[in-house]
Amino acid sequence: MKQKRTGSEPRWILVGMDFSRAARQALVAARGVARERDATLLVVHVIDGQGLEEVARLAEVSERVLRERIGRERRQRLAEALRAMEDDADPVPTESIIAWGRPFEALLKKASEISAFLIVLGTAGHSADLEKALFGSTAEKVLRSASCPVLCVPAE
Repeated sequence: MKQKRTGSEPRWILVGMDFSRAARQALVAARGVARERDATLLVVHVIDGQGLEEVARLAEVSERVLRERIGRERRQRLAEALRAMEDDADPVPTESIIAWGRPFEALLKKASEISAFLIVLGTAGHSADLEKALFGSTAEKVLRSASCPVLCVPAE
């Protein structure tokens, strides 16, 4: 049963997006929950800038220029992924952002900032390490540290 909000503040569901098949499945699941709970999605793609200085040096560009290029490319890719998932018949309020940092830390920080009532993440694919196969390193760390429920969605 759909629950209507009584206040003007949105109820947030944070969705981690790394463009993997599992992350796309997580977005589908999050959209379903958002419809049921009258919530707004915040889709977050985190760019891990570790080693960026070295890459910039090798590419013979400034780190600032490289950050801008990567940020622009990822914003475009995120917008395209969200457009591909739109459902005009039953739209879900959705916002998206690009963040920089260690993915699990950035996701937890943003979830706290928006007071997310749910975090939705895709689980990793095949791995010899069962724990990582089930949860992936980012999903596992978020699951262990989040202050709200975390829904882990496997790729089908």
